[in-house]
Amino acid sequence: MVRYSSVIALMLFVFMIATACTGKSSQAVTGSTAQTAKPAPDEAVVAKVYGDSITEKQVLNAINQMAQRRQMQPQQMQQKDVLLFKDAVDTLVGMSLLKNEAKVQKLTVDKAKVEETYQGIVKGFPSEAEFKKVLDAQGMTDISLHTSIEENLLNQQVIDSAVKNIPAPTAAEIQKFYDGNPQFFQKPERVHAAHILLRLPADATPEKKAELKQKLEGIRADIESKKVTFTEAAAKNSEDNTNAAKGGDLGFFPRGQMVKPFEDAAFTTKPGTLSPVVETQFGYHLMNVLELQPAGKATMDEVKQNIRNFLENQSKQAAIQKYIDDLRAKTTVEMVISEEQWKQRRATK
Repeated sequence: MVRYSSVIALMLFVFMIATACTGKSSQAVTGSTAQTAKPAPDEAVVAKVYGDSITEKQVLNAINQMAQRRQMQPQQMQQKDVLLFKDAVDTLVGMSLLKNEAKVQKLTVDKAKVEETYQGIVKGFPSEAEFKKVLDAQGMTDISLHTSIEENLLNQQVIDSAVKNIPAPTAAEIQKFYDGNPQFFQKPERVHAAHILLRLPADATPEKKAELKQKLEGIRADIESKKVTFTEAAAKNSEDNTNAAKGGDLGFFPRGQMVKPFEDAAFTTKPGTLSPVVETQFGYHLMNVLELQPAGKATMDEVKQNIRNFLENQSKQAAIQKYIDDLRAKTTVEMVISEEQWKQRRATK
């Protein structure tokens, strides 16, 4: 359920804003009226921006999504409502500022794009009934979801405009990052292997085990005598349905990713040869070891695009942060519930 809920939740937050706003203080005036009679959590107003209210429910939803993305530890999860309060409010304030800016710029969204996005969310669910169930749990309707999607698309237009003139990183900047951060480009020892698996039933008798092992030994002999290629034998015999059709190819993998007997055989078999028949809890395996890559530093060619993307994202995040800071400077965010009052409020929940 969490995975499907996240589909909707992701559409309700522009996560570039979450990163851009985190750790930044609001241009705020703490309200002194927050200690009056408490409205219901769904209705309690935490802050106001340009007349728009940010409710307690919105803040809690934002906190929950941030906690999921940050993969917080159990102890932190128990305190997430307090630990993430400021980040959540800053995120929602940033979205309100963008929403207002979209109005100022008189931006519009093609209704067809809104509907396309909506349908994309619906298709992420196993059924329409499951979609409706999660929508209800979020306290939303089709109409409110359409509205949220439209607002997010408008916000994204504002963001795109703010970063459209950001220059791409130069070759010198990419080289400097590569040379200055060797810790990011270390590669562990990796092996490229393909395998044939004959599955072992949980209740297999010693006779059955011997039969399967003998069968795989026979396949091994046929491959070595060139009666059949490894790829052909894997496609015909392997019971690992995830890769049998592509000749049992597992791609490259480091130590620690496979079960130990399989790993030991993969890393000790000479590349270009077949492994012995190996028994694991899954059954019997025969491996074709294709290549062994020693540990070392990734080359510039291997990581250049990743570095370029990283530096571009850094520049965009900085531009977005500055843009939102500039918007904040033009208005006052009224905090109806202060951070201290929030701590007291949530401590009793």
